[in-house]
Amino acid sequence: MATYLITSQEVKSNTSMGGNVDSDNIMHLIYDAQIMVLENILGTALYNKIVADFTSSSLAGDYLEMFTDYIKPVLWHSTYAAYLREANVLAKNGGVFTNTPEEATATPLENIQYVAKNAQSKADVYIERLTRYLCDKNVPEYDNAQANDYDIDPKIDITTISGWYLGRGYGKSRKTGAGTAYDEL
Repeated sequence: MATYLITSQEVKSNTSMGGNVDSDNIMHLIYDAQIMVLENILGTALYNKIVADFTSSSLAGDYLEMFTDYIKPVLWHSTYAAYLREANVLAKNGGVFTNTPEEATATPLENIQYVAKNAQSKADVYIERLTRYLCDKNVPEYDNAQANDYDIDPKIDITTISGWYLGRGYGKSRKTGAGTAYDEL
């Protein structure tokens, strides 16, 4: 069974998503953001530690700070961006349909893409802050090699679909632990 690190209500409360959006339409997107965005940032070992500590209610110290200040906002905004891209298309037994409520006008695709990119840009800001935090803290699950060849190594430079990247800045090299100026774009 999947572990969800945030709730659909948190997504609704921390983004401009309407409160009447059905949670069933959000939950799979939360899990997708955890696997496709968060695990790529943290690497499998740290991701698994966060999930295990969250499940056992034992997040503490740097892990709790990382979870509260960075991981949750990354997930809120990444989930909302994904919802915006998928919300108007429904796949049901009878086929695939565009969802247009009565007495409503379909929003032009350009407007949806603009709002989705804006939401993902917010996630990108928190991704950048999270990677800086990880480079500044001694987090063994992040700094050390992954246990298996098939595990995901942490990515220092994360590129999302927002189209914006503000550069890495300065911080500790994940591989050497030494202070390093990362290349700016």
